[in-house]
Amino acid sequence: MPEPFHVALIGCGAVGGGVAKLLLEHPARLAARAGRRLILERVVVRDPRKPRPECVPPSLFTTDIREVLEDPKIDAAVEVVGGVDFARRAVLDLLAAGKHVVTANKALLALHGREIF
Repeated sequence: MPEPFHVALIGCGAVGGGVAKLLLEHPARLAARAGRRLILERVVVRDPRKPRPECVPPSLFTTDIREVLEDPKIDAAVEVVGGVDFARRAVLDLLAAGKHVVTANKALLALHGREIF
């Protein structure tokens, strides 16, 4: 099997928590589908005191997105914060750092016509 694919989450609310839970609780199933292991390396949150899924080790949480931007091991980030302002800056910074980015943020993507990217 190829080298693992290292992932960071930007946000850990309802959607991000669900993504983290899948990555951590079903690694074999996801690896079979992806053709390689997916490893959750970091989870960027605004408030580290908020309740989070118990399956996510506290050591993965950070409030500093630079830990994702500057970590050469992280291949991709999944933006699940919603909104536009922080999400836009995060996505642009992640792309500039050479990271792959996954988002379903419709508000952010709708701004494309207004030259967001």
